[in-house]
Amino acid sequence: MRRLLFVSLACVCTASAMAEIDYRVKVNSTEHRFEVTMSVPVSGAGALNVQIPNWAPGAYFQRDGGQSVHDLSVTDASGTALTVTHPDGNTWAIAATAPGAVTIKYWTPTRGGGFGGGGRGPVDESYIQLSGPSVYMYAVDRKQERCKVTFDVPSGWPCLVGLDPTSGPANTYIAPTYDVLADNPMSTGQVNVETYNLRGKTHTIVLEGAGKDLIDKDLILKDCRFVSAAETDFWGGAPYHKYVWHFVVTPHGRGGGGLEHLSSTQITLSSDLTPSMVSLLAHEYFHLWNVKRIRSSVLGPFDYNKLPKTGALWWLEGVTDYYASLLPYRYGAWTRQQFYGEIIQNMRAIQNNPARLTVSANDASLRVGEANGGRGNSNGFQISYYNLGWLAGLCLDTEIRTQTKGKHSLDDVAHALFNECKNDKPGFEEGEIRKLCVKYGGPALGPFYDSVVNQPGEKPIAEQLAKMGLKLETHDEAYTEAGFNASPSFGGGGIGVGGIRGPAVGKLEAGDVITSVNGTSIEGKDMRDAIGLVQAAVTGAKVGTPIELGVKRGSADVKVTIVPVAANRPIHTVVPDAAATPAQKALGDAWLMSKTPSVQ
Repeated sequence: MRRLLFVSLACVCTASAMAEIDYRVKVNSTEHRFEVTMSVPVSGAGALNVQIPNWAPGAYFQRDGGQSVHDLSVTDASGTALTVTHPDGNTWAIAATAPGAVTIKYWTPTRGGGFGGGGRGPVDESYIQLSGPSVYMYAVDRKQERCKVTFDVPSGWPCLVGLDPTSGPANTYIAPTYDVLADNPMSTGQVNVETYNLRGKTHTIVLEGAGKDLIDKDLILKDCRFVSAAETDFWGGAPYHKYVWHFVVTPHGRGGGGLEHLSSTQITLSSDLTPSMVSLLAHEYFHLWNVKRIRSSVLGPFDYNKLPKTGALWWLEGVTDYYASLLPYRYGAWTRQQFYGEIIQNMRAIQNNPARLTVSANDASLRVGEANGGRGNSNGFQISYYNLGWLAGLCLDTEIRTQTKGKHSLDDVAHALFNECKNDKPGFEEGEIRKLCVKYGGPALGPFYDSVVNQPGEKPIAEQLAKMGLKLETHDEAYTEAGFNASPSFGGGGIGVGGIRGPAVGKLEAGDVITSVNGTSIEGKDMRDAIGLVQAAVTGAKVGTPIELGVKRGSADVKVTIVPVAANRPIHTVVPDAAATPAQKALGDAWLMSKTPSVQ
């Protein structure tokens, strides 16, 4: 992990016990920028340091946050301009010379700002999403003080945010800390809004972007409501006052992606909704508990200067993905075959990556900051902690059920972690998940946990399914092997390569960013369109017909020729095992039990 050189400048000013840091954000849609006025109370002479984050929670890549800040100026309570120095990329040192409020003014772009809603795809002037870490600065050593923010949006545009409003001016909201302020995106513009109530709380669906009028509103409302009902039933309640789904809808393509927040999520998706979309919604919503409340100790309060380092991302992301597949089946949105398909999909993703033999789920998490040339990514070091975590979740869940004869399951571990972390308690320490697996599954879970989480190598999926009365059938299928996959290179400004194997070994390198495919540049294209072009070349590859790639390797532009080869791969299906014992079948039925969520 690359660490930024940081010049430590002591903040010797003090704030009153009831200090409130005030933000005013004018949305300038004409000039495509957020104009920010930040007022910081100080009670005496001395330096005041302010910073803007170098990374955003949930997006594990690092950048120079200061690049988004423009035309910064500072005055004291009398309106006198103060001297400001800029000792490093994301820090400004202010000579605060008198008690009162220091006023800081600057602007950041509404597009290309870096985190969450900014900078993805072509400019669409019909809406604007504000992502906190790329807009809000903070006073160093004062992130735990209360914050207030007022949004000035163009006439007729709504202000949609998960923060609690004040009883004062319109579009004014309160956050108990900077972390809460930064973790609540805001949407405004020509948007479509739907709402539903669940368990006495209001849930708002914001549809924005070029596909907002094409999406099936009744279906997205049904899916959001289903996910909220199922997961609040699983957890026993909702940990928020209100919730906002921020959807940027594209009129083309398939699939989507999202970023979780404390009482909302930002999701980009196609207007062409597919059955798998429920899993994406379930994943981001599940993060309300698993990541936002259940979290490693380094994941809040945050150090925004450098990426956190934890070996638990496989749990926080991968096990979240496991439940985002299990709960849609358990609560009736999916068939059993759809859930089985998720098992196969995650197995295939791991089997296609030789790094599975050298990198464990813990290492893929702990070393993510080493990926992408030391800038990190949101997928894992050499192999995905999503896929590894999904399979680890299945293995741990089925083994706890087996060892306890169905008395306990991974659900117990998840709920115990929530009880340890909820209500703003400190996050869990490294090793805590293992301890809880042993607590609920017995001593055999210690070495089993190590084998599926802390050690690289093949995972015992067939063996674990057999314990649930299921069988993994396998047959070979001939295919054309291109030797690499394409995935978002988060923070790296393009499409990265993963799972380098076969004909790509020695030609592509980890950290390469694809800039062109078969003579067609993908730079500047929408992320999904760019991935689609690369994946079309991979899936449409023919044996012996070269694939010509342009890649950025560090600062160098490199031309790479990959010649696909003929290969065989195992194709798996999950089926009931006719030889299973009644006890195994009973365990499997309990694992895949059906429930009806409360929708009141």
